[in-house]
Amino acid sequence: CSSDLPYRIRAVVLRHAYEVRRNANHITYMVYWPVVNIAVWGFFTLYLRHGDRLQPGVISCLLGAVILWGLFNAFQREMAVGFLEELWSRNLVSLFASPLTVSEYATGLIIVTLAKAMIGLTVESIIAWLFYHYDIFPMLPKLLPFILNLALFALTIGIAVTGLVFRYTTKFQAMAWSFAGILMPLSCVFYPLSSLPSFLRPLASILPTTHSFEGMREAIERGGF
Repeated sequence: CSSDLPYRIRAVVLRHAYEVRRNANHITYMVYWPVVNIAVWGFFTLYLRHGDRLQPGVISCLLGAVILWGLFNAFQREMAVGFLEELWSRNLVSLFASPLTVSEYATGLIIVTLAKAMIGLTVESIIAWLFYHYDIFPMLPKLLPFILNLALFALTIGIAVTGLVFRYTTKFQAMAWSFAGILMPLSCVFYPLSSLPSFLRPLASILPTTHSFEGMREAIERGGF
């Protein structure tokens, strides 16, 4: 009945929460790779800062871009991988033999994806603050629209990849990890849109990610929106 709807969504969340507790791969995705990314880029910014090769605002943009791209990548990946786990564990038939609907399952999966991505974002931000003296937390109110934009676009891609996997089975499962990488060169994560060749700029302008990172740089360097 309709009154059971929150409980069915909660059941999906609990199913994935138990999976996180029992499967170390999730810790790798949520914590390990974000730590590696921020460590590598943090050392790179120290190198640039030591030689006075770049202005502090540019260095802040680099670290901010690493953190926001990690958020986008985590959203997109976790949304698709969460569904793939049902296929790998042969649990899909059991799920839809229950009263669970597709919208309820997607809602539960979005909640789980949001929680995992927020853990990665928090870990990266704390490491950047402790070891590289970059504090993104005061900037978060200004960056919130761009974070929301990235999250919604990542969820859209995750759902699209899930649909492809649902239709064509695991032949498309590699897209769960690779699709964000395909978009990265055109998303202007670490460089402005003007640095792209002229024939690529219209294509890059279509992507919500491009506008998010352009807006992030404007907010960090000039304080504008």
